[in-house]
Amino acid sequence: METTHRSLRRPGGAVRGFAATAAVMLALAGQTTAPASAQEVTSGNDNIRLTLSGQINRGLLHVDDGSNTALLNVDNDGSSTRVRFVGVGNYNEEIAVGTVFEVQLESNSTGNIKIDGSAPGEADGFTKRNLEIYGNHSRFGRIWLGHGSTASDGTSEADLSGTGVIGYSSVADMAGGIEFGGLGVGPQINEVFSNLDGLSRDDRIRYDTPNLSGFTVSASYADSRKSDIALRFAGDVGAGLKLVGAVAYSINGNIDSQVNGSLSLLHESGFNVTAAAGAQDLQAGAVNPNRDPSFWYAKLGYLWGGGLGDTAIGVDYASAEEVQDVVAATGDEFTSYGVFVVQSIDRIATDLYLGARNHKLDRVGQNYDDIFAVLGGARIKF
Repeated sequence: METTHRSLRRPGGAVRGFAATAAVMLALAGQTTAPASAQEVTSGNDNIRLTLSGQINRGLLHVDDGSNTALLNVDNDGSSTRVRFVGVGNYNEEIAVGTVFEVQLESNSTGNIKIDGSAPGEADGFTKRNLEIYGNHSRFGRIWLGHGSTASDGTSEADLSGTGVIGYSSVADMAGGIEFGGLGVGPQINEVFSNLDGLSRDDRIRYDTPNLSGFTVSASYADSRKSDIALRFAGDVGAGLKLVGAVAYSINGNIDSQVNGSLSLLHESGFNVTAAAGAQDLQAGAVNPNRDPSFWYAKLGYLWGGGLGDTAIGVDYASAEEVQDVVAATGDEFTSYGVFVVQSIDRIATDLYLGARNHKLDRVGQNYDDIFAVLGGARIKF
């Protein structure tokens, strides 16, 4: 869920909180200029309004690969530690320009840490998320230029459950570097699962239409001949139901085409359901072009408000087949299921979370033990 996040925290009750979620979804489509909760800080140029925001997200990860167990200090890759500067200047009532500078700094990311505590390939400093400029016209839409979300980024991750900080469609974020069969034996979780979430972030040019009755259309072109188009919706659909959803089509290298999408329904009672799916059609140049990569994901949840803030619980299930180009083998079947709870504490802008997930890989000729992971921690936003 990750430019947004990918977790969708609601500071009021389930219904009031939808407004914040819709704002995040529209920000993905380029309709807002800065995070709603950000406070203005001093800019070096009086014509640009500058806001600073970010978060720290740390936790403890317990993992059991069937051979070994470990307790690891981690940064939660599902909603990583980061800092963000947004600058906005208005030419007139209709035209605005802006900049987004967002970097992350993860120490022991849950996305790649191994059971021995090593994190091979982990960057020692800040890594880029968004380094971009944009021009916005209230009637004609927005153009982005630079490194940031492609049109299809986040289209597999629409989620109103309130548990996105610990469990959403990108299930490999919790313990992605843990290996089936033990350290150095089999593939990592993140090597046999992907939620096929479009083209992610890249150096690209992107266009977003204005919001049209809750709908937005986006298209982008990135380096190496990558291109995509996406349709998003966020709004009230009646009968006490709120809906966010997205669908995307993309082309990328040896992927002849990819279709993916997601939707999430939240009832005013607090009950919610989320689903996502995607599939790829490979070209002959792929490492294993005979594969038919696909995934699907489903989650049931309940969200309610209280004195401290919202409480959310959820259970989910994910399945993927032959999804990763280099590592996945023909016939690979990956499944995962989990349970989660998130407690928001509004007065200190903190989310406390706890989740458990089981991962299973069926591979021809192999008999891997399941990998079990438990992650608990806190995210504090500023």
